[in-house]
Amino acid sequence: MKLILYYLSLLLFLAIVTGYLISQTQSTEAMKMPAMVSIGVALAIYVVAMSLVGEGPKEDEREAHHRMIANRAAMIAGSVILSLGVLYQVFISHQLDYWLLVALMGINLSKIVSLIYLNYRK
Repeated sequence: MKLILYYLSLLLFLAIVTGYLISQTQSTEAMKMPAMVSIGVALAIYVVAMSLVGEGPKEDEREAHHRMIANRAAMIAGSVILSLGVLYQVFISHQLDYWLLVALMGINLSKIVSLIYLNYRK
């Protein structure tokens, strides 16, 4: 139950940050420095908190299996979203932000490196 509350609180936190970001970017002028810093800090806190989700001692094989399935689903979702972003930018806007490709390569490179490490760790 505590883990579910943790997930829900992170989701609520992201919704609040998103609402704040939308309210700041609806005007025609650029975002001011305090708004940009507060968004950056809030997203950094979110990333750190999200990276700690599910970490801790494993209680049994079922919990370890659920964690592996959740990690796989997150990796697939991230890859699909970034790939769709690349395709949209190439075919619709005809401009490509290279950070999308860097993020996509980072996801795949981290998977490959971790598989190699786990295969040869004995």
